[in-house]
Parts: sequence; structure tokens; C-alpha cells
Amino acid sequence: MNSQFIGEIKRSKYLVYLANIGIDTDAITNEIVKNIDENEIKFFGNNSHKMYSSNACIESVVFNNVCKYLYAEYKDNVIFENENKLDIKTIIATSKSLIQRPNIIKPSDVVAGFKEPDYKDGFVIISRFEKELNIEKYGRKKTKDGTMVFEGLLPYEVEVNPLFDWPQTHDIWENIYCYDKPFIQGFSINTSSIETQFVLWMNSELLNMLGLKLDNYNDGLRALNSNDEIVLQFRCWRDQLIGNGSSFVGMDSNIAKLEGCDLILREDYFNKLKKIIPDVVYYSEVI
Repeated sequence: MNSQFIGEIKRSKYLVYLANIGIDTDAITNEIVKNIDENEIKFFGNNSHKMYSSNACIESVVFNNVCKYLYAEYKDNVIFENENKLDIKTIIATSKSLIQRPNIIKPSDVVAGFKEPDYKDGFVIISRFEKELNIEKYGRKKTKDGTMVFEGLLPYEVEVNPLFDWPQTHDIWENIYCYDKPFIQGFSINTSSIETQFVLWMNSELLNMLGLKLDNYNDGLRALNSNDEIVLQFRCWRDQLIGNGSSFVGMDSNIAKLEGCDLILREDYFNKLKKIIPDVVYYSEVI
């Protein structure tokens, strides 16, 4: 089986959860691999360049096999806790946050290091994630498959990925996102899942310090001030879609050459944030 699929199986939040509570997941993983229908998965792939559109096929098989295993071996002992349930609120909120890609430089053109964040229409882009596929052009050999950029605020000058890995998006709605962590924003990745693939959100402690409250998830993933004005907003995009043939065109085009998200904060509140964290800096990490 394609190593990409095996990697996604092992990174499944269901298997990670079982491993964290002390269950050996090797046998379950092997059973899942045997039950994956590679012919079905191929419908989501571009054979010419070995790229795949995000889909829920793998997650479905993983969830089915994990549930069977738990019922057979631990039905009276193990339950899925909150972080392993589908986060319906975030799915709805981020679906309302889809925009056209902003006029920003591509990941392959970003220079790693400290810099000033971008200002636009009274807002500041305080964090951003984006990945770019490097499609091989005729007569030109590509040097790598793609580029990813991780950009965001840090409380002081240190060369570290500013996007803290915090997969529990349920915590956003309980106002405990990244609580007690020394990071300004958190980042969640869900590959091959029905849930949102990439989510960025501010540390809930800072949200409270700024006097902000979550908006209704039906209106998007965003926070309001006491006057119900939009102050903090998550945005996401998928740009330059390609299909599953060598020509990269067609109605089935669903592989994004540029896919990402950002978090924007109103400029006056960014100034308030700088008073709370006087040494705050903006840093770009490129992979």
C-alpha cells in the first residue's frame, strides 16, 4: 500500500487516542490496511503525479475497525472522549469561512525569519498556514513535491514554529483552546477526514484578555467585541484545483495546488495585544 496512506492511518486521531491510553495499535493498523480498498482510493488520486484529494474513505475504514476492536476487547472499559467525537460546530463554522485566496505571496516565495505581519483593510494577518504543490512542468525537473509555510505570532524572539499543534478543536467552543500553553495561536490538522483539514485559532486566554466572545458557529469561525463587531476571523481557501488526469482539468478537479488558512485580527485590537505581550514578534517557518 502507498506509504502516504499508511502514514495517514497511523496519524488517525482514533489510533492516536488508543495509543495514548496504552493500547497496542499494531494489530488494528494491520487489519485496517487489509480492509482498505485501493481501487476505491484511486478515484481520488492523480496517477501521473501521485497526488490525492482529501477524502473520508480512510477515516471511515479506520473508525469502523477501531469500533469493532473496542467492542470485542474493551467494550466495558473504553469510551471515546470528547476530542474523538466529530466537531460539528467547527465543521459548520469553517464551511462558512471559505474565501477566494487573498493576494499574498506563494509559500515557495516566502523567506523564513522574523518580519512585520501584513496589514489589509484595517486588519492584521496574525497567523497563516499554506501548502503549495510543485507540479512538474514539461522539460523541467522538480526539486521537491511542495512547500509549506507556517506563520504567526510568538511571545518573544525565538526561531520556532509559531503554530502550536492543538488538534482538539472542540476546545474552541468551550473557550479553553490552548489554555495554559505559551503560544498565541493553535493549529489543527485533520487529513483524510470529514472534519476541517486545517484550523487556526487564538489561545482562549488571550481571547478573554481582549474582551472577545465567540460568534455563532453558523456565521463562521470568528470572535466579536462587546458591540458585536467582528474583531477576529478565521479564513480558508483552496485555489487552482486540478483533476485526476495528466491534463489536470475536468469536472472532477479537487486537488488544490494552493491550500491554506489564516487568522486576521482588527488593527486596534492587535495594538491591544502588543500591550499585553510587549515583545511579540511575527515569524515565518518554511518547509
